[in-house]
Order: sequence, then structure tokens, then C-alpha cells
Amino acid sequence: MGLTPSVMVDLGTQAPDFSLPDTSGRTVKRSDFEGKPLLVAFICNHCPFVLHVIDAFVDFAREVQTRGIGVVAIS
Repeated sequence: MGLTPSVMVDLGTQAPDFSLPDTSGRTVKRSDFEGKPLLVAFICNHCPFVLHVIDAFVDFAREVQTRGIGVVAIS
């Protein structure tokens, strides 16, 4: 996987509309974050790299949310 090329879009690109269930069964939509920056992380809940950093990521997400930044992690 380390040699798989990235097809990352430019920072600042508007995210496409999405509507996905969260871990509580509620629906989260991009429009819920209208007017504020949104960090979207694509993670995998069984990936050893994600498992290694998940607690720190959660702490980071909580911190930036207090500053008005939305955070969504898509598994």
C-alpha cells in the first residue's frame, strides 16, 4: 500500500454533499457544517496505523471543535 499514489484534492476544495449515519444512528450531512471549516478524515477502524493514533485524533478533534472547526471521520 505504501506505493499507492495519492489522488488528494487541493486543500480548500469544497467537499461534495454527503449524508452518512454516525455511530449513534443519526444522519450527518455536509450542510450541518455550513459556514465553518471542515476536516474530513478517511480512516479504517481495523488499520494498525489508525488504531495507533485514534486516541490522539479524538483529542485533537475535540480541541479543534471548540475552535469552530467541524470534524468528520469516515470509515
